[in-house]
Amino acid sequence: MELCTGRLSESRALRAAADSAREGTAAVVLVQGPPGVGKTALVRQFLAGLSDFTVLDSAATPSAAPSDFDCLSRLLHRATVRVPRRSPAAEPDAPAAKRPAAVPSGPRALRELLDMSAAAPWVLFVDDAQWADSSSLKALLEAAREGGPLCLVLAARHSRGWDEEVLRALHTVAPLTHIGLAELAEAEAEALVATALGDLADDTLTRRLVLRSGGHPLYLRSLLDGHGTAQPGDRPRPALPASMVQRQLKGVPPEGVAALEALAVLGGSATVPTLSAVLGAPDCTSVLDPLAHEEFITRTDAHVPTVAIRHGVFRDALYAALPAARRRALHVAAVDAVGERQGLAHRVAATETVDVRLAAELLETASHELAEGGLLHAARTLLSSASLSPADDHRSDHLFYGAVRLLFWAGADAELARHGPAVVTRRPCPWRDEALGLAEFAAGRLTSARRLLDRAQESLRQAHPGQRAVVHTELALVHAILGQGDATRHHADQALRPAPPADEAHLYGPVGRRRGTDPAAARPASGGPADVRPPSGEVPDVCAQAPYVVVPPGLRQAARALAAYGTALRHGPGAGLDLLAGLPEDADRIGEEDLPPLTVRGILRLADAQLSSATTDLTMVTARRRPAAARLLGTSASVHLAMCQLLGGDWKRAAHEVGTALDDEQGRCFDAPALWSLRSVLDAFRGEDRAAEAALRQAQHLAQPLDFGGPQYHTAMARAMRARARGDHRGVVDALQMLAERSAHSERVRIVSMSWLPFLAESLVSCGLADLARAAMEELKSADAAPNPHLRVAEAWLHGRTAEAAGAHETALGRYTEAVALLGPGRDIPLVRGLLEISRGRASAALGRAAAATAYFDSAEDVFTRLGARPFLAECRAERRACVSERGDVPALDHLLTGREREVARLVGLGCTNREIADELTLSVKTIEYHLRSVFVKLGLRSRRELRRRVQEAGNGDGRR
Repeated sequence: MELCTGRLSESRALRAAADSAREGTAAVVLVQGPPGVGKTALVRQFLAGLSDFTVLDSAATPSAAPSDFDCLSRLLHRATVRVPRRSPAAEPDAPAAKRPAAVPSGPRALRELLDMSAAAPWVLFVDDAQWADSSSLKALLEAAREGGPLCLVLAARHSRGWDEEVLRALHTVAPLTHIGLAELAEAEAEALVATALGDLADDTLTRRLVLRSGGHPLYLRSLLDGHGTAQPGDRPRPALPASMVQRQLKGVPPEGVAALEALAVLGGSATVPTLSAVLGAPDCTSVLDPLAHEEFITRTDAHVPTVAIRHGVFRDALYAALPAARRRALHVAAVDAVGERQGLAHRVAATETVDVRLAAELLETASHELAEGGLLHAARTLLSSASLSPADDHRSDHLFYGAVRLLFWAGADAELARHGPAVVTRRPCPWRDEALGLAEFAAGRLTSARRLLDRAQESLRQAHPGQRAVVHTELALVHAILGQGDATRHHADQALRPAPPADEAHLYGPVGRRRGTDPAAARPASGGPADVRPPSGEVPDVCAQAPYVVVPPGLRQAARALAAYGTALRHGPGAGLDLLAGLPEDADRIGEEDLPPLTVRGILRLADAQLSSATTDLTMVTARRRPAAARLLGTSASVHLAMCQLLGGDWKRAAHEVGTALDDEQGRCFDAPALWSLRSVLDAFRGEDRAAEAALRQAQHLAQPLDFGGPQYHTAMARAMRARARGDHRGVVDALQMLAERSAHSERVRIVSMSWLPFLAESLVSCGLADLARAAMEELKSADAAPNPHLRVAEAWLHGRTAEAAGAHETALGRYTEAVALLGPGRDIPLVRGLLEISRGRASAALGRAAAATAYFDSAEDVFTRLGARPFLAECRAERRACVSERGDVPALDHLLTGREREVARLVGLGCTNREIADELTLSVKTIEYHLRSVFVKLGLRSRRELRRRVQEAGNGDGRR
């Protein structure tokens, strides 16, 4: 049986009709909806639960001229009848299938069949009833009119083919239940995903599946089936099989099918004039009406009407199901109906063999796309050009290698990984080594990528300087991801050193020609060195002088960014920031080529505890980057911006940034584990532990095939923060033990761990491992000329916890206060500050300073309430109860309410309205209402009058405390 989730109200309506039939009152149910929306699945699920009914069902089929009682005849003669077996106690048992003996067809035969088993109620189900002949429908409705224990269910796409007499009978016979099915509601679609995927279902994947399917049950189930078998690097494939496409198109007129096929070839949408031109018709509007009625397409009635296939899943499957000849013919027809650039794409799709002229045109188009900064578009165009070039021409190889390089520089790892097998089949040469290395990088195998890129750069010592600089920059990125500072800086410096001579710089455009020249200028003269073919099986010497030099834009700025990052890995973020000192601060002066160094500056400022400046830099990057443009650093800006927002207390924006980055097609293979790790931390800090666990599992699953330690660091951080949210200090220490010892992560730790060190210091002391914490921080401090402010926070917290454990509460309080002061403007971490306030409250209570302890606990509660940090709020209240004793001379308002809640309660005691309180405290009325609800709950009050009396009693009648 098909998976059917949701549709609760519709299922209840069907059961109500069955109950009516059981009681002897006939019922008619009409289930309507577009193809594949789940009509049949809904009804069959309903029928499966009717063990006490005799069920007779059949399906109508389209026919140009159906004979009278054709549908009824099939229902009587060829349908399966399920008659309930009777147990000895005369109770219905499991249904058994049988075929009725041959009976005459027509209304009388139907009546006789129904009378054969008067003891049991009947269900007659006609599927695809839109194609049923009128005489059969009238006979079935007449049977319902005569009454008795009968439930007639008709499932139809529409009722436009039924004559007026049928429609009249439908609404005048037994009570009619009309069930209109549309796409699943969002909650129902999410339930279907959860049912199908179980623990693998997460919010981002669910949203992506629901968005792509539009909530259409058939398409959503097909996507779910494909999701279960998809592997990383697999080519996209249609979610619907061809047989399902044909079933969807059943009954659609040939001219309607042709219009849908043309729309699929046009990308799923087109103006009506464009579609008419492809179909060779003056105006196809009349053809589109039935398609719109059956919800295959949507229409926009603008100045130039536009139509679109309603669901992308159906469009992809229809295109894939087209016979090759039909697809080519439609692409040829589309060439003259669309613009020049789109026409070029249709020409490529229609070409079956080598086409040197078209390949040259594509090369020229790639040059323009690259000049406009569209690396991803240029890469795809170069791939098309390579596919149309002669296979035995090494220029085809170089076009392909250039495309692979641009995919890498565009950050499109998922797309690049799919081309890895094609790289292997190419002729051996240094460019092949580079392409293989980039494909290995995209697949997460950085050790292999480094080896191949090293081999490529060794072979390219005599190549064009721009080419060498590209490979050195790629190697610098590999070493940076591996956390190897010296090697990163070395290759970045090599990339910056060999600039092309001034008189040759203009020769090397994006694809190796002067801009504005004809395609012939892209290659050496015939008979020159580049035309020399190598003997079979040998490495071509001409590969060092490739006929097409693809140098991505922004090369020098990317190398500069990596030089700064490598320096920071080795000598700390301050040293790296010094190399970026000339980078503008003003957004208006930042160009697209400045985005890589701006990203690195934001990352290093985050590492240097400059949260506010880091957030500004990274926000500029995410706002300025364009789709398809250069993205050498993938979604690093989003990863670190979300980290800034998480640390800075803007958790809602952090969650949004994570979700947006996960949907970005231009991301590195290691970005997703980091993003899922951040998602886990956000969920844990908000008290959503199950969601945090699911996100962590997803991060670990994505990190598992990667052969380097960076993603494991992020997942360890997520494990630690989830443990901290549960109050499990041993779990924090176990997860972040790598921070307490020198390891392969030590240089990376210097960049990414400073903001998390306070949590580690707190947990180490709580576990009695203060010496280990001191040793780890001393090692990190020794690498930096100027200690990081967050490292100093961790150190002060560590000394405070150590003093507190030794009973030196005054010293502990001083250290905690020092740590809070270090979390000044621009580098504040509210969650850490709230935990420090708890520590201050605990130390003050131990010193007998109840009022001060209350104030510190109040401050902590305010912080955690604003953040929505439920686990930490509960921890704070538990600490308060343990530290601040109940004393008769301390009013209950002092230790039950936070500082803000006491302010609100005091103003209520003075008779202020919510609006007046909001104006007084510079807050919104909604915030005041939130605080009042909390006050009522904590004090056990039910009205404003009770609160006013309570406040006045606490303040000796003057409204003060």
